[in-house]
Amino acid sequence: MGIVSKSTPSICMLHIGKTGGSYLRSILKYNEARWTLPLHLLGHGATLKGTAKRFGADRQLAFVVRDPLVRFSSAFYSRQRQGRPTYQSQWSAEEAAAFLWFETAEELALALASKNEREKSAALFAFDAIQHLKGDLRHYLGGVSTLLAAQDNIAICVDLPDLDAHLPKIMACLGVPDYVMPPNPKTHNSPNQIPNLSPRAEAALRAHWAEEFELYETACDIARQLGFGPAGA
Repeated sequence: MGIVSKSTPSICMLHIGKTGGSYLRSILKYNEARWTLPLHLLGHGATLKGTAKRFGADRQLAFVVRDPLVRFSSAFYSRQRQGRPTYQSQWSAEEAAAFLWFETAEELALALASKNEREKSAALFAFDAIQHLKGDLRHYLGGVSTLLAAQDNIAICVDLPDLDAHLPKIMACLGVPDYVMPPNPKTHNSPNQIPNLSPRAEAALRAHWAEEFELYETACDIARQLGFGPAGA
């Protein structure tokens, strides 16, 4: 990293699960010698509020979001595979219990609206047990009011499908304008096609996760204001 002024605010990259973090971080780490700003690639435990306490209220934030419907299924099957083939992260005891109950994301989503109290209780337990579902946008960003209050400190907010289109601008904002793409940037994709949720399952998920969808839409609005919206929009 080049010489950085002590007055330069830190840039904190949040690692929201299942939003392309492995890919973007691998590009940044490959270019670490080219960093010109105080950039911190944070783990899954770092949050919007936590970074203010750790790095100061003037710290800048960078993060990627993803459609909750798509992220829900991706998160479910990623943890069901224990992160394989990219990673190998064993289940917690709670996750093991959750995956004994639910074999598919469809089953879990439908159970959220079940009239069977035992089944619905199991679904609520699973949401609090499965790593990337427990770590939802509310966990990382707080509520909508918290996110909007921090808007002046957001340097980068981008929806995952728009990440590659904005990659040069993102890297420049992170202080790596002359970045080089690694030969094989890390990806954390499912080895198999993930099935779509049925309309009933989608409706159940939207009802249960209403704040998640509201936060996602708010983040997408911020992304557009920052110039990281969909191409051609």
